[in-house]
Amino acid sequence: MPQSILWNIYEYNLCLIEVLLFYDFLNSMLKRDIKVKKEYYCLSIILLSVFTFILTKINIHLTIRTILLYIILLLIAYRLFKGDIREKIFFVTMFYFFLIFTDILVANILSCFIGRDVKKIVINQTWARVLFSQISKLLFFVILRVIKNNYTERETDIPRDYWYWILLVYLISGLNLLVIFNISLILDELNVNIQYLTIAISLGSLLIVIITYYIFIKLNSLYNERNNYRIVEIKNEMLQKEMEEKESIYEGVRKFQHDFKNHIICLESLLKQEKFESANEYIDGLKDEVAETYTWIKTGNDVVDAILNQKKLEGTKKNIKMNMKINIPEGINIKPLDLCTILGNALDNGIEVNEKIEDIHRRNINVKINPYKDYLFIEISNPTLFNPIDDEGKLKTTKKDKENHGFGMKSIKSVVEKYNGILNYEYDDGEFILSIMLHI
Repeated sequence: MPQSILWNIYEYNLCLIEVLLFYDFLNSMLKRDIKVKKEYYCLSIILLSVFTFILTKINIHLTIRTILLYIILLLIAYRLFKGDIREKIFFVTMFYFFLIFTDILVANILSCFIGRDVKKIVINQTWARVLFSQISKLLFFVILRVIKNNYTERETDIPRDYWYWILLVYLISGLNLLVIFNISLILDELNVNIQYLTIAISLGSLLIVIITYYIFIKLNSLYNERNNYRIVEIKNEMLQKEMEEKESIYEGVRKFQHDFKNHIICLESLLKQEKFESANEYIDGLKDEVAETYTWIKTGNDVVDAILNQKKLEGTKKNIKMNMKINIPEGINIKPLDLCTILGNALDNGIEVNEKIEDIHRRNINVKINPYKDYLFIEISNPTLFNPIDDEGKLKTTKKDKENHGFGMKSIKSVVEKYNGILNYEYDDGEFILSIMLHI
């Protein structure tokens, strides 16, 4: 087999390794989109590796080749992986920076040790090219492994401006490496030794990127803590509100019981006088009063009863049909406040969405709570005018002040995580369905 064919096979394998590392890195950071078929996912790996190999063979400027491949990687991340577009740009940029960094650093260090020009090491088909590619890929693999091992998946609530600054640092650092590398190639041809300067600048860029990533992690933690504090505040407010609403409902029941004797005397008098029409009107009035004070749901848990009955009363006043099938077993390890956090926020969202539906006959909320094996299963569904789930599987809001909304779902998520539960939501034929399973 001719040497050129063997060399092309070797070069393609290098491209395939880079692509596999890219997919493995994004899968760790973002997770693969399950909506993409596995066949397409595997096919994209082959196509991207072939495209990368072809780029190395086309006679175009290094900077143009680098930018073109970076754009392709962004498109791959956008189509095949989950996450916000900012997260995708961030991790693709991080991957690409370290890919460029390891190549440039190893090439210049090797140039210093063996006394050859960087250009000859990178381009010529010699043992130096093989040694350079092996060391750079090994170093690249180690760096990615360190990043993955120290990365903790979390909600990324950093303000948009901060995202832009962090991404800008990565992009400038990567472009800086490319410029320095191009200059070193030109000066090598003039027999000017600048390897030490290139190595120093590369390590300086690495330090900047590490500091920026550290700032990113700290900002993420800071904003997550801020959100957790707000969630705790919301829980406390809800508890206070539910206690007040519970007392209000019970006060209404006590008032109705106190007046019940007088109602019977009045009805008895009307019937004796054969004033049946007036008696019927009086009974209709009692029905309305009972509707406002009667406890529909009785689970055995006063706090949960209060939230369910209050929300059902609120829904009834807004012409929202509330169907509730509740079975909460005794002795479960789920705190009533946590159940109220889930039910209160979910029902508030359902009521708010139903209010936007003009046809009152379509307004409804279905609540199912029952034990299933080692879980407490909760399902809440309601009609909606639009699909609230975006292409990335995240909930979207139509409210203008997006930064200060969404804490209801975050409160629900925090409770689910507390009990190592399962949270799922879907949109099916005009209906939003929230499903939760909590360990009991």
